[in-house]
Parts: sequence; C-alpha cells; structure tokens
Amino acid sequence: MLEISKGELNSYPKFRTKLGEHIQNLKEYIVKVSGIDFSIEDLCKLLLSVCRCNDFNVIGLKGNKMFLNEENVFSWVKEKLIPNTITLRLDDEDIVRLLIFCIEITYQMFSGGSRATISQKGSREQKRTFDKIIVDQFNGKFGEIVVKKFLERNFSSKIELDWEISPKIEKYRNDIVNASKNISIKSSPSIAGIWAEADIGYDYGINVKCFIPQPLILQFFIEVCGFTRLLDFAESKIPSSNGRFKGYLEEMRKRIKAYKCGEIKTNLKGFVSGYFKTSEYTPIKRDEKLPYLGKVNEERYLVKISELRYRKNDWTKLLRECNLL
Repeated sequence: MLEISKGELNSYPKFRTKLGEHIQNLKEYIVKVSGIDFSIEDLCKLLLSVCRCNDFNVIGLKGNKMFLNEENVFSWVKEKLIPNTITLRLDDEDIVRLLIFCIEITYQMFSGGSRATISQKGSREQKRTFDKIIVDQFNGKFGEIVVKKFLERNFSSKIELDWEISPKIEKYRNDIVNASKNISIKSSPSIAGIWAEADIGYDYGINVKCFIPQPLILQFFIEVCGFTRLLDFAESKIPSSNGRFKGYLEEMRKRIKAYKCGEIKTNLKGFVSGYFKTSEYTPIKRDEKLPYLGKVNEERYLVKISELRYRKNDWTKLLRECNLL
C-alpha cells in the first residue's frame, strides 16, 4: 500500500509525482481491458478526485497515516469508470450538431437573439469573448450528449435533448425534454473536483466529467479540410517572396500533414459519475465553504461524487421514475 499525505491530496503536481508509476500502470490496464485511452494527466486528475472523496474506500487509514488501497482503485476502474465512460468521434452526428448549435447560439447571444448572458456565471462583470463562449457552451452541452449516448446504448431508452435557442430565459429548463421529471445534467468544471451539482427546482442531478482535446474547434476544421483550404487561400494571397509568412505557412502544413483530408481521428470522452435525487438532500447555502471547492457562490444542491448512484439498477430506476423506459 502506498502512503498518501494531505499535502499530496491538496496539490495535483505533488499527487502526480507521487503516483506517476501507478498512473502509468493504470492507464495501460484500462487500454488493455477496454480500449479506452485516457491521458496520464486526465487519469491522474480522475484518481485524485476519487481519493479526495474516498470513493470506493480507496484511501485506508493506519493510525494517523493514509494509504492508497490499489485493489479498491482497480475495483473503481472495473465497476464504475470503464462501464460509465463513453467515447465519441468528432464526426458523430450529435457532435456535429453540437458544434453548429454552439456557434449559432453564441452569434445570437452577441446579436441579442438569445437572452443568455455573455458574462461569466458567478462574475457578472467579467465579459466572455466569442470563442470563450463557444468553448463553454460546447463543454456544458457535451455532457448532455454523453448522458444521452450512455442511456441509449445501455438501456435502449429514447433521450431527447433541448436544442432550442430561445429569446426567453427559463429557470428550470429540463435537460432531457421527454422526461417527466426535471433533470439537470452538469459537466464538472474540474476533473479533479469532488462535487456534483444541481440548481434548486430540479428533481435529479447527473454529473459528467468531460475529456475534450484542445483547441477542439481548430482540430475540427483541420480534420474536415477547412484549415487546409484556409492555408491554400492564404498562399494565393501572400506573395511567395515574403519569406517570413512562407515559413509560417510551411510550419502549419507540417503540423497537419498527419491528417488526411476528411479522415476523422479525434475522439472525445465523457465519464458519467452518477446521479442523485435532490429530495434526499438539503441545498448548500451561498457563501458556505466546502472542501476542494471553496465558497459557494449561489445556493444549490452539491453532493459528493462518492454518494452518487451509478449502477445499472440505479439507472433503470431513474429512467422508470422519469418515464424514459
């Protein structure tokens, strides 16, 4: 058993240094048994979140010292991580739909066609740029697509997501529009985070951890040939005698030469941590401080991911209660 200190749980760099070899072995095991390839960084942050909230009792105590129980870590991988992870290609129909949706809703936000705010949530004075909003929209909505794929593939359930861009702000808009109960699907802002959340007014909260390569939108245009066409256009406009920009264009082509036009290589992943029923919890008050989160900026439900329901029979129960089976 490997000893773990509080300082290492509080610091991702220290945690990664301490568990580097273990993480590499874990990565190789996951690829071998499932074909799912997490980066070392993402897998390390995932394990850090599990250790911080002691999901699957991965942290054991001996006296005043803490130890990593590797057997329980592998149980978490086999029973929760692998079964609840969805991998999607960049050309999946819902991912393409998502990209178009994010671009369009962002245009409408700036033109006044949508009442959604261009300010950062929790900091109304901090205005977001156009590209930042697209990324935020993509990250949040991607979690909904992951849940849709997860439920449809494993339970033959029909899931309808909300793709409407409305000029009105609806406070309790259902993320699964054909559900009889209000369901909130939240993409965790931090892979290493330990809290699942839902706003007041929802019946259920589902937590998803997303693994999206960056810069995603640029990668999308590279793989669908749009970036190559941009370089062709640039070369037609910039004289070849301009050595500096000729060098820039050559370097750009070198970076993308591994990608054949129209051949999709990029994969995105999402891990459905589980769900909770809000009626079983009390909302956390604004300004209350929580471990590994800090001060809560608005009253809402916050539940540790170690308390989430995630097993097959749990999901079946949720689907039945929401008339989705």
